[in-house]
Amino acid sequence: MNPNRKEKRVPAVLPIRISRINEDGKPIECLAHTLNLSRRGARLAGVTLAVKVGTVVRIHRGRASAYFRVMWVGSPETDSRFQVGVASVENVSNFWGLEEPTAVSEAGELQSSQRREFAKQLPPM
Repeated sequence: MNPNRKEKRVPAVLPIRISRINEDGKPIECLAHTLNLSRRGARLAGVTLAVKVGTVVRIHRGRASAYFRVMWVGSPETDSRFQVGVASVENVSNFWGLEEPTAVSEAGELQSSQRREFAKQLPPM
Protein backbone atom coordinates (compact mmCIF):
# COMPACT_ATOMS: atom_id res chain seq x y z
CA MET A 1 0.00 0.00 0.00
CA ASN A 2 1.19 3.51 -0.81
CA PRO A 3 2.58 5.03 2.44
CA ASN A 4 0.68 8.29 1.75
CA ARG A 5 -2.65 6.49 1.41
CA LYS A 6 -4.76 6.41 4.57
CA GLU A 7 -6.96 3.47 3.57
CA LYS A 8 -6.52 0.27 1.61
CA ARG A 9 -8.11 0.28 -1.84
CA VAL A 10 -9.91 -2.68 -3.34
CA PRO A 11 -10.33 -3.33 -7.07
CA ALA A 12 -13.91 -2.71 -8.21
CA VAL A 13 -15.48 -1.57 -11.46
CA LEU A 14 -18.71 0.36 -10.94
CA PRO A 15 -20.43 2.62 -13.48
CA ILE A 16 -20.72 6.25 -12.36
CA ARG A 17 -21.64 9.66 -13.69
CA ILE A 18 -19.48 12.68 -12.89
CA SER A 19 -20.75 16.25 -13.05
CA ARG A 20 -19.40 19.71 -12.32
CA ILE A 21 -20.06 23.33 -13.20
CA ASN A 22 -17.88 24.68 -16.02
CA GLU A 23 -16.32 28.14 -16.28
CA ASP A 24 -19.51 29.50 -17.91
CA GLY A 25 -21.59 28.35 -14.93
CA LYS A 26 -23.24 25.53 -16.89
CA PRO A 27 -23.42 21.93 -15.68
CA ILE A 28 -21.37 19.38 -17.62
CA GLU A 29 -21.10 15.65 -17.07
CA CYS A 30 -19.62 12.42 -18.35
CA LEU A 31 -20.00 8.71 -17.81
CA ALA A 32 -17.04 6.90 -16.27
CA HIS A 33 -16.25 3.96 -13.99
CA THR A 34 -14.24 3.13 -10.91
CA LEU A 35 -11.01 1.13 -10.99
CA ASN A 36 -10.47 0.79 -7.26
CA LEU A 37 -12.19 2.04 -4.12
CA SER A 38 -11.71 2.86 -0.48
CA ARG A 39 -14.35 4.10 1.95
CA ARG A 40 -13.46 7.74 1.26
CA GLY A 41 -11.94 7.72 -2.21
CA ALA A 42 -11.53 6.09 -5.58
CA ARG A 43 -9.51 5.88 -8.73
CA LEU A 44 -11.71 6.60 -11.73
CA ALA A 45 -11.25 5.90 -15.42
CA GLY A 46 -12.98 7.22 -18.52
CA VAL A 47 -13.13 10.76 -17.15
CA THR A 48 -13.52 13.06 -20.16
CA LEU A 49 -14.32 16.21 -18.18
CA ALA A 50 -11.51 18.74 -17.94
CA VAL A 51 -10.46 18.61 -14.29
CA LYS A 52 -7.36 19.50 -12.32
CA VAL A 53 -6.17 18.78 -8.82
CA GLY A 54 -8.47 20.59 -6.39
CA THR A 55 -11.55 20.54 -8.64
CA VAL A 56 -14.71 19.45 -6.80
CA VAL A 57 -16.96 17.11 -8.76
CA ARG A 58 -20.22 15.39 -7.96
CA ILE A 59 -20.23 11.62 -8.44
CA HIS A 60 -23.53 9.88 -9.03
CA ARG A 61 -23.82 6.15 -8.35
CA GLY A 62 -27.34 4.91 -8.90
CA ARG A 63 -29.58 7.14 -6.79
CA ALA A 64 -26.75 8.21 -4.49
CA SER A 65 -24.51 11.19 -5.15
CA ALA A 66 -21.73 12.91 -3.23
CA TYR A 67 -19.07 15.56 -3.68
CA PHE A 68 -15.44 14.54 -4.21
CA ARG A 69 -12.22 16.54 -4.64
CA VAL A 70 -9.83 15.58 -7.41
CA MET A 71 -6.52 14.64 -5.74
CA TRP A 72 -4.62 13.26 -8.74
CA VAL A 73 -4.93 13.49 -12.53
CA GLY A 74 -3.36 10.93 -14.85
CA SER A 75 -0.72 12.00 -17.34
CA PRO A 76 -1.99 12.50 -20.91
CA GLU A 77 1.10 10.75 -22.35
CA THR A 78 0.57 7.48 -20.44
CA ASP A 79 -2.00 4.76 -19.88
CA SER A 80 -3.32 6.78 -16.94
CA ARG A 81 -4.86 9.47 -19.17
CA PHE A 82 -8.57 9.92 -18.46
CA GLN A 83 -7.94 8.63 -14.93
CA VAL A 84 -8.34 10.66 -11.74
CA GLY A 85 -8.06 10.01 -8.05
CA VAL A 86 -10.77 11.48 -5.84
CA ALA A 87 -11.39 11.88 -2.11
CA SER A 88 -14.77 12.51 -0.53
CA VAL A 89 -15.41 16.00 0.82
CA GLU A 90 -18.49 14.93 2.76
CA ASN A 91 -19.20 12.08 5.12
CA VAL A 92 -21.38 9.66 3.17
CA SER A 93 -22.14 6.31 4.75
CA ASN A 94 -21.15 3.37 2.54
CA PHE A 95 -21.35 5.32 -0.75
CA TRP A 96 -19.51 2.60 -2.68
CA GLY A 97 -21.23 -0.36 -1.00
CA LEU A 98 -17.99 -1.66 0.53
CA GLU A 99 -19.26 -2.34 4.02
CA GLU A 100 -20.60 -5.76 4.86
CA PRO A 101 -24.28 -5.93 5.71
CA THR A 102 -24.91 -6.59 9.37
CA ALA A 103 -26.07 -10.03 10.36
CA VAL A 104 -29.73 -10.49 11.16
CA SER A 105 -30.56 -12.16 14.45
CA GLU A 106 -32.70 -15.30 14.52
CA ALA A 107 -35.54 -13.25 16.04
CA GLY A 108 -35.26 -10.68 13.25
CA GLU A 109 -35.28 -13.41 10.60
CA LEU A 110 -38.37 -14.98 12.19
CA GLN A 111 -40.18 -11.63 12.17
CA SER A 112 -39.31 -11.10 8.49
CA SER A 113 -40.56 -14.58 7.65
CA GLN A 114 -43.82 -13.98 9.53
CA ARG A 115 -44.36 -10.65 7.73
CA ARG A 116 -43.82 -12.31 4.34
CA GLU A 117 -46.31 -15.06 5.19
CA PHE A 118 -48.86 -12.51 6.40
CA ALA A 119 -48.42 -10.43 3.23
CA LYS A 120 -49.12 -13.52 1.09
CA GLN A 121 -52.50 -13.89 2.79
CA LEU A 122 -53.66 -10.33 2.05
CA PRO A 123 -56.10 -9.89 -0.84
CA PRO A 124 -54.64 -8.24 -3.96
CA MET A 125 -55.25 -4.51 -4.30
